[in-house]
Formats: sequence, C-alpha cells, structure tokens
Amino acid sequence: MFKTFIAALAIMLAPGLAFGQIDGNLIKKAENYLNALTGLEGDFSQTVNRGRPESGKFYMLRPGRLRLDYDKMPVQLISDGSNLFFYDKSLDQITTIPASATPASILTRDKIDLVRADILVVETNQYSKGFSLKLILKDNPGLGQMRVIFADEPARLSGWELIDATGSATVVDLKSLKTRTDFPRGFFNVQRRRTEGVRTGDAFYE
Repeated sequence: MFKTFIAALAIMLAPGLAFGQIDGNLIKKAENYLNALTGLEGDFSQTVNRGRPESGKFYMLRPGRLRLDYDKMPVQLISDGSNLFFYDKSLDQITTIPASATPASILTRDKIDLVRADILVVETNQYSKGFSLKLILKDNPGLGQMRVIFADEPARLSGWELIDATGSATVVDLKSLKTRTDFPRGFFNVQRRRTEGVRTGDAFYE
C-alpha cells in the first residue's frame, strides 16, 4: 500500500479533464478557511481503491509542513515545504519527491488563491453536511487531481482524495482535528533510526 500511495501522489494523469459545475461561494468559503488555518493535529484513515484502511496521526503547520505517522506501517510521510519525504523505518530508507509534484502541497501553501493563482477549481459539490472542491494546477494538470473535502457550518477540513490516470483513488479521512501550533523544533524533520537526523528544510521556518 505504501508504494501505491507514493504512485498516487506523483503519477501523471492522462490529458483531457472533465469540468463540472462551479459554485463560487463554496470556493470563497474554502479559500477563507484555508488561509486562516495555521496548524492542526488529529487522526487519519487512508484507503487505496477502497482497500484495507490504514490509520495514524496527522499534523500540519502552514506554511509548508505536513506529517503523517502510520500506526501499523513502519513509515512516515513528511513535507517541509520544498520536498516530500517518505521514510521507511524498517529499511532506514528515504524517498524524496518535490512537494510541487503532488497536489497535496496546495493545502500547505503560505497564500492559497483558488481563483487567480495557478490553482484551478474544476468542480464543486455541495452535500447535506459539507462540500468538496476538485483542484488541479493550471500550468501542470498532469501532476494529478485532488478533491478536498470540507465539513460545513463552520467550514473545516475533513479529508482529501487523490485520483490517478486510471481512476485509482487514495482517500484520506481526517478525524478529531484540533488546532495546534506549538510543535517542537525538528518535529517536521525526518529522524532516522541509524543517524541523528536529517535536516529537511525545517530551519527555513524557524
């Protein structure tokens, strides 16, 4: 599942995107919420193609920083704003891809502009207790599609879905989220088992 998740984050989509209905009010609501957001922690559940869920802890600190710790897999996903690091603790091995190579980086940007910047909302959906926005990068839609899901009243992040060219979907559901900004120094660094640590750009934000 770990390798599948990496592929789902970075895989190239086939050209030709279908555009759905767009509700400007939902876009503005999401934009206002995300730009007011600083830091979060909570629980997550991840499934790939409706397979067996994997759970863990979710942390985010804008701008740039993201961390997922899995409960039953010896892996971590850490972003420092420049790169996304996949750390396999069992092998003491790190795989690195540019943060810009995944639509998930949209959530941790310093300034999120869903109308005039390089992010394009191609579809919005309203539900009974929430809404969602499907996003691509205007200049590089081949990097992937991301559906960001929000609960409503008030608006708050509840998860996301990454979709690849074959229709394969990685879904992350967030639960028990609470505001947190007091992360210790180095929290968004990869701490390797056989070395003291790997600086992953966190000093840029200190």
